[in-house]
This record gives sequence, structure tokens and C-alpha cells, in this order.
Amino acid sequence: MLKINKKNFFEAYRFILVGLFTVTIDFIFYYIFIFFDIFEPNNAKRMSFILGAIFAFFANRSYVFRVSTKKITQPILFSILYLTSFILNSLIHDYLYLLTNITLFSFFIATCVSTVANYSGQKFIIYKNKIDINRND
Repeated sequence: MLKINKKNFFEAYRFILVGLFTVTIDFIFYYIFIFFDIFEPNNAKRMSFILGAIFAFFANRSYVFRVSTKKITQPILFSILYLTSFILNSLIHDYLYLLTNITLFSFFIATCVSTVANYSGQKFIIYKNKIDINRND
């Protein structure tokens, strides 16, 4: 069971901050791709998700989970997690878009589901045995 203490609270807070930046990157590119007719909404979501994921890897490793050691397993596990999350995100987005034809609703729900999956995977699998960088919370 995850104990709520100061360290876990600030870690979750940092994850939310990075997540907001990541979703902003995702959202901006999603709408750029649609607005300029680069991709239709389904593929726009896939491409924007990948761009957000690249940012998220570096920000989460260094700022959120404060990992001081870099291991080859981290980007590999992160890629597997985000591939799984990508598939989940895409399926949810596409299904909701098919049902509603509402891009914002589809984007939001798909993003919420993948956010929970990403945090859980990083917290309990990828960085569970991390060595913290000594910083003040």
C-alpha cells in the first residue's frame, strides 16, 4: 500500500506538473496536426502522444522521480509502458470519437486513462528501486 507522506505527495505533485506540460505538448500538436490538415484526428492523436511521451521520459526521470542513475532498462521499460499506454490511449480515443465525434471529449478521457497507467507503471515498476538525488522538497 502506498503511504501518503510528504515525499509521495510532492512526487505526485511534480508528476501532475510534468503531466500538464506533457498534455499541453500533446494538445498543441494534436490541434496543429488537425488544423493544418496534416493528419486526421485519429493519427493526429497518435503523433501528438509520441511527442508528449519523449518530453515525459526526460522530465519524469529527472524532475518527478529524481533518478540519479541512468540504466538502459529505464528507456526500455518506459518505451514498453508508453507503447501499452499509447495503444490504450489510441483505442479509447478512437472509440469515443467514433461514438461522439467530439474531439475534446475523446482527447480528455483517453489522456486521463493513460495518465493513471503511466504514473502507476513508472512509480511501481520503472523507478521503484531508484536512488534519489538529494534535493529539498
